[in-house]
Amino acid sequence: MKISKLTNVLLILFLSFFLSSCTLPFLGKRKKAALQVTADPKATVFLNDEHLSQTPYFDENLKPGEYALKLVPDSSEGSLLPWQGMVKLSPGIMTVVNRTLGKTASDSSGYVLSLEPIAEKDQVIISIISTPDNVVVTLDGEPRGFTPLSLDNISEGEHTLIISSPGFREEIIQAKTAKGHKLVINAQLAEENLEKADEKEDEEATDSANLEEEDSLEDADEETVVDKNNEEEDETEESSSKTMALPYVEIKTTPTGWLNVRSEASTAGGDETILVKIDTGDVFKFIEANEDGWYKIEYEEDKQGWISGTYAKLFQ
Repeated sequence: MKISKLTNVLLILFLSFFLSSCTLPFLGKRKKAALQVTADPKATVFLNDEHLSQTPYFDENLKPGEYALKLVPDSSEGSLLPWQGMVKLSPGIMTVVNRTLGKTASDSSGYVLSLEPIAEKDQVIISIISTPDNVVVTLDGEPRGFTPLSLDNISEGEHTLIISSPGFREEIIQAKTAKGHKLVINAQLAEENLEKADEKEDEEATDSANLEEEDSLEDADEETVVDKNNEEEDETEESSSKTMALPYVEIKTTPTGWLNVRSEASTAGGDETILVKIDTGDVFKFIEANEDGWYKIEYEEDKQGWISGTYAKLFQ
């Protein structure tokens, strides 16, 4: 599946900035708001029907409030569909809009990141809504549920969210959270382009056929050498798999390429419970499992921790 890796960072501006010597214009007494807009391809930005500029666009001197944001693709890009949505700008905070413009609504994607203050000043919440809904949300390499989704007890700092669903191009979002705020993510996934996928498969099939034809003309002695090498590789793989005694777990492929090992069988503790990150494809001694689908493993000699069973295969 083709992965759309549209990544952006939401800069969270802490309340302490207002009391420091920070000289950013929108952090003064007027408490201006900031807006960052990016689009692929480039587009013209309209705010409440007022023509502003082209993307990438940034303004840190906007009046807080709710605005109608519209992105119109350049005429040179053909019949791409404009995008329009409502954005809420808050004082001292930057709202991030990232869009990929397509020829149809189903071929378009992107997200809006914004912050809302919450009553619990020592808490962090992440709220995710999506089009379509009921898509998988992965936070820092661990699946957390399906949209619409609200996650509490999140640690303050940088996080990586992956929003994905079969038949759609996933969105990868990097965001930085702050205590006393809820990070609101409104994402739209684009459908996979089946025509392009079929064309790619046809090209791969043609290339494969050409390679097979070339291989058939190779010298028999060379084929024998290749076969011998393959046999040796197979024997090496079998030997390495036998070095781990049953029971053990093998880490499956994850969106991030790694998986967190935690001190407890839960993500509620945030980053503080992360002991180490382990790579996909590695194998570890299995200790036990709990009712929630978590596996306890020995990730180092005499060191144990919990991993989500979603991304682990158990061999007994």
